[in-house]
Amino acid sequence: MKNDTLLSVKNLKTHFSVGNSVVKAVDGISFDLEPGKTFAIVGESGSGKSITALSIMGLLPNNLESVDRGKILFNNQDLLTLDEKEMRKIRGNSVSMIFQEPMTSLNPVYDLSFQISEAIMLHQNKNKQEARKIAIDMLDLVGIPEPQKRIDAFPHELSGGMRQRAMIAMALSCNPKILIADEPTTALDVTIQAQIIELMRDLQKKLGMAIIFITHDLGVVAEISDTVMVMYLGNTMEIANTNKIFSNPKHPYTKSLIEIAPQISEHKREIKVLKGEIPSPMNPPSGCVFRTRCPHASPDGKEAKIEMGLIEVEPGHWVDRCGVGCGN
Repeated sequence: MKNDTLLSVKNLKTHFSVGNSVVKAVDGISFDLEPGKTFAIVGESGSGKSITALSIMGLLPNNLESVDRGKILFNNQDLLTLDEKEMRKIRGNSVSMIFQEPMTSLNPVYDLSFQISEAIMLHQNKNKQEARKIAIDMLDLVGIPEPQKRIDAFPHELSGGMRQRAMIAMALSCNPKILIADEPTTALDVTIQAQIIELMRDLQKKLGMAIIFITHDLGVVAEISDTVMVMYLGNTMEIANTNKIFSNPKHPYTKSLIEIAPQISEHKREIKVLKGEIPSPMNPPSGCVFRTRCPHASPDGKEAKIEMGLIEVEPGHWVDRCGVGCGN
């Protein structure tokens, strides 16, 4: 763990017991997050992106399989070793999260004042009036008009974009060092998406926080991230700085994600799809997990015998060993 590393995830394994099967939702990923930087996790649904975030936050169900889960190091503490009481001191305070869908994440029976003030009173030792004042300031910070009035609104009284801004205000209310944003723009139209991305970049500059940004949208990644990790079926396929990922992708899956990103030509909008479906994590392919969809898979199936693992192909650019040079 380098001196300038804020969060270090080492060989994280999050496996679940489901009946007689073991689901390897996250299977040995590692990455570092530096202060003030944005680390993007990209992949299709079912790749393990959200489970990675929930693992960091300590918000997993209790049917975890008993395996060596690796480490999640923050402030010289391994978060995986903390009990729930200790995690509550960190969750929502030093490390906060914006969840995928604000309409289901915000409690419909409480107004914004209660929901935002709750965390402030818990972590910052403020009384109700002081917490309400901070909550109003946070709504103002994220660009919600007339925050003194909006503070008493219920979630259903807000538009989708306003709800997402309220979620961001709640997540930032305790000035976290790390903000985890799980698909924060997925349910929003393109115009509002752009506003939310711009808002997060501005807030990052003002507050100096680090961001873990989870998405399947490579267009968003290009705008906001410093480093990108591409995940597939719980494994890391490639990890590098954003410029390298787009200018010199090495893994066939990374190349496929870039190719299927919507392109607008002079005459029409081209829509491409990645062939096949992501396999079930209950029965993943042996060897290279991407081999069943890889356009460069060998007829003899030799990829079924290749062990997953990353190789550094150039400084700071890591690729799964099966994808190194594949198709080049």
